[in-house]
Amino acid sequence: MIRFLPFILIPVLILGALGYWRFTASQKSLATPQAQSETDSQTLMEVPKTLPQASLEDRISSLEDTNLKLVAEINKLKAAPLSSPDSAAADTQASLTELKVRVSALEKASPTTSTASKYPLYIPLGAGGGPWADQDWHTLTEYQAPINADNYSGYSGMQLEANFRLTEAAGTGSIRLYNVTDGSVVSSSQLDTTGTAFGVQTSGSFKLPAGQKTYTIQVKSTSSKDIFVQSARIKVNF
Repeated sequence: MIRFLPFILIPVLILGALGYWRFTASQKSLATPQAQSETDSQTLMEVPKTLPQASLEDRISSLEDTNLKLVAEINKLKAAPLSSPDSAAADTQASLTELKVRVSALEKASPTTSTASKYPLYIPLGAGGGPWADQDWHTLTEYQAPINADNYSGYSGMQLEANFRLTEAAGTGSIRLYNVTDGSVVSSSQLDTTGTAFGVQTSGSFKLPAGQKTYTIQVKSTSSKDIFVQSARIKVNF
């Protein structure tokens, strides 16, 4: 009896194994269609979300998914390291230091000498008047002007300009600048003419004393012929 026991157990084990295999295969076949149906269902649920015919619920679900993605991206940006205020202040300080160095270099550089000169200025003394026929110097009250030489800092010199003439071509007519305040004649300011037509005469260069002074012109005619003065002014050169 024991001798025949192996021949009995072997077929039983084979039959049991076959039964178990068939049972397992049937379970897998049942699970696979279900999983496939779920996948198809998910696919069918996702497609309408991108189509105009999607339902309101699908659109709301799609918006919620998009919102979640945006929140995730925002959280990533917040988590990203930012430059600290100390770092920004350090960068600003470095830029200021560099700028100061450049300014210092420019200040130490030798400046270019300007060759541009100032235009001359003119101080009017008066216009019109006459005739005068004095053989000695005659002071004109019609031609007066207060002048402060300190107001023309750096001037190189002044000149008297006058437009005058004689009525007859006889003798010489003369004009000069006179310092009424000090009672003195301004040297190098005399002008002479022998012509009977108006013409501008320019004196030599002179400088005025410092401070506020009143100036006028004096005239004379050596032959007592009338002198007419059209205008007179002082030219200030720089």
